Amino acid sequence: MKNVVILGAGEVGYHIASRLSSEGNNVSVVDQDEDRLQVIADAMDVKTVCGMASHPSVLEHAGAANADLLIAVTTNDEVNMLACQVAHSLFKVPTKLARVREPDYANYSGLIGRDDLPIDVIISPEGEAAKVVMGRLNVSSALDAREFFNGAIQLVEFTVRPKSNLAGLSLMDLPEVMGDLRVYVVAHEHNGRWRVPNGQTVLLAGDSIYVAVAKDQLDPLMGVLDFACHSPQGRNVLMVGGGHIGFIVAKELEKVGSLVKVIEFNKARAEWLSDQFDNVVVIQGDALDQKLLEEENIDKMDDFLAMTNDDETNILSSLIAKRYGVPHVVTLVNRSIYGQLVRQIGLDVTVSPRLSTVASMLSFVRKGKIHGMASLADGNLEVLEAEALETSAILNTPLRLLNLPEDTVVGAILRDGKVIVPNGDMEVESHDHVLIVTTSASVVEVEKLFEVHLEFF
Repeated sequence: MKNVVILGAGEVGYHIASRLSSEGNNVSVVDQDEDRLQVIADAMDVKTVCGMASHPSVLEHAGAANADLLIAVTTNDEVNMLACQVAHSLFKVPTKLARVREPDYANYSGLIGRDDLPIDVIISPEGEAAKVVMGRLNVSSALDAREFFNGAIQLVEFTVRPKSNLAGLSLMDLPEVMGDLRVYVVAHEHNGRWRVPNGQTVLLAGDSIYVAVAKDQLDPLMGVLDFACHSPQGRNVLMVGGGHIGFIVAKELEKVGSLVKVIEFNKARAEWLSDQFDNVVVIQGDALDQKLLEEENIDKMDDFLAMTNDDETNILSSLIAKRYGVPHVVTLVNRSIYGQLVRQIGLDVTVSPRLSTVASMLSFVRKGKIHGMASLADGNLEVLEAEALETSAILNTPLRLLNLPEDTVVGAILRDGKVIVPNGDMEVESHDHVLIVTTSASVVEVEKLFEVHLEFF
């Protein structure tokens, strides 16, 4: 059990507080908005404190003197950074995480450090979301794509097509379709319900699945499933929204040779953007202007990225792009209330800065050697990349004999730089990196398999 102080009661703070409190930690949440704090108090067993997050008296009231961890996720970068300084100087809080949106702070590496601004981990929501967007552009036929083991393995989401090789197939018969390819189906959705499948699970047309596959076998897998695997190079991309996330994505796309057009509503921002690129076209205009979209040849685009700060604009512009036949549409969605809605109206590829930030934060506060973490299926499933050390409980037992929680599966192992898709007879060895998919409720049990001693890092 740890004492945790969370600054900020927005969606990110809410979800981090919910997760950590459900795992038995003592959690305090600070915010200036009494209504937000009341929502949190009604939903979970945490202490709430109303006040300015960087004020010493407020931090003291929240229990900073006894805190093991402080997570600063208010909407103000400067408040988050100052709160970490106060927590360090006055209360000696050992570990401090801060959400910082302004990229200019991250550009100066000498700013952060124990003898400078004492923040142990800085998380950029825009940077995390941009990584997810680029991952999905690298596998444009997939609904979702995540990298683990420093990119050595991909976790890719597909929909089972009516006439595909997978329709009507049970997972125990999957090797007959895959041939020499070693892949693992780690998550399965049917009728809106996600779960971790077993060998008896039958895939039906319209179901969605997450497949773990080594990166060098991704192209052959796409071929077996009759999907196209495109890199962004040479692709025509129309993006609406040139904010922080849009700017980062456009920069990355420019580097890999995409043909990018960015529509930005704000005139001053559009002028600034136009000075930042060599081969990106910046247009000042309205993302919902049909005439403008037609003038920019939306019907000839390979990819459409809705990256504005307004969810409604992103959703509506994405629907317009779908109507014009753009084959690959990515929609940025900030508010959780839209999470299920967008899929129901046909927008399958969405990116949530909120979920990306929550996953990044939680990956740094886990017990044991957890090197990476991500949420799947609107937060219903969790993926952990964990390192097995000499005393970890997961060692030297065949996977089929491990006492894993229900709906938990080992999807891949990285050993000596080589990706292994395991079977039930394989044993985890010391210093293996293990990819595990489980439910949100079972994360704590899974962590115990890798736990050496309690630590925050």
